[in-house]
Amino acid sequence: MVAPTLPTRADAIRNRERVVAAATAVFAERGVEASVPEVAARAGVGKATVYRSFPTKEHLIAAVAIERLADLERGARARLEAPDAWAAFAELLDEAAEKQCRDRTLLEALAAGVASDLLADARASMWLAVGRLMERAKAQGRMRADVTPAELRVLWAGAARVLAADGVDDPAEWRRYAALVLSALRAGG
Repeated sequence: MVAPTLPTRADAIRNRERVVAAATAVFAERGVEASVPEVAARAGVGKATVYRSFPTKEHLIAAVAIERLADLERGARARLEAPDAWAAFAELLDEAAEKQCRDRTLLEALAAGVASDLLADARASMWLAVGRLMERAKAQGRMRADVTPAELRVLWAGAARVLAADGVDDPAEWRRYAALVLSALRAGG
């Protein structure tokens, strides 16, 4: 799938931003099954305006998922200089659990393989930042030396998919499973 060309006119940029913000809200409320007309109505634009920036619904879902990945990456990067890398990592996973409980767009997009070619760079960049934080926690002796970002992905994605499939809407429950994943990664655990 080819990435859509980003708009250059100021009004087109504003419309694209409104559409992504509306899609973020609509998908968080209704899941990725929500329709493009619902997104357009929430953004206050016509369907044609949505399709000018996003040729398919899959492109729109990918744009929201990329924003979610970028948010996770920003969270990891913001914690890279924290004095206690393990505590920073635990905070990041706890925050991610809370966000994924409230908004399953990223989880649904990744599970469905939505526009994986469009998401590849954002995923790689996010995991690079998380990996750097994990390396700091290992260097401080707080995280198991043998754990990798790929293993974290399997552990957390597995837990998140089951929680989502079971319809768990309690953020405390999502945070509990994040804490169990952390326990598996803790040095000496």
